[in-house]
Amino acid sequence: MQDSPTPNADFLTLADIVGVYGIKGWVRLRLRLDDPALLDQFSNLYLYRHSSPSAGDVALTRTKVHIDTLQRQGKGFIAHLDVAADRTAAEALVGSEIGVPEALFPKAMPGDYYWRDLVGLEVWCTEGDDTVLLGAVKRLMETGANDVLVVEPSETSVDTKEHLVPWIPDQVVTDVDLERGRILVDWYVDL
Repeated sequence: MQDSPTPNADFLTLADIVGVYGIKGWVRLRLRLDDPALLDQFSNLYLYRHSSPSAGDVALTRTKVHIDTLQRQGKGFIAHLDVAADRTAAEALVGSEIGVPEALFPKAMPGDYYWRDLVGLEVWCTEGDDTVLLGAVKRLMETGANDVLVVEPSETSVDTKEHLVPWIPDQVVTDVDLERGRILVDWYVDL
């Protein structure tokens, strides 16, 4: 099960470096893309990593990076990056993210949404003739069968429970309005 990334105002994370592979600087990636070929389409990829220069002080460092080679390995992917010549250099990259400035990422097609755009939206549920607030999207989960909205309660929501709402367009998710910051779902409220 894969959780959605935390939204960031200026870049989109395309992959996480989760481990190393071999001794020649290869890294294991967890892709956050449906189409791995997208990684080859960006010339302005950056390596983002959080560093802790001193106790309690966390900084974000960014380094331009190029993926020399990307290939499938088992159920995942491995890659060789231009910044890692050997295993030691690759090990130093574990925990980093590969991203692209948001301005360079293609806009979503009408009716399609990036997960990051859904985080924070209010989720309203139709219950008979009434519409009640379930809460706000905390994150999304990829479960295999379908994606799931994890909705956390707010002060004005119908209850204090966390709700899991399947992302099934036109059946469960009936409307997404990014401008108004809301999602309308045809789901049940278990009170």
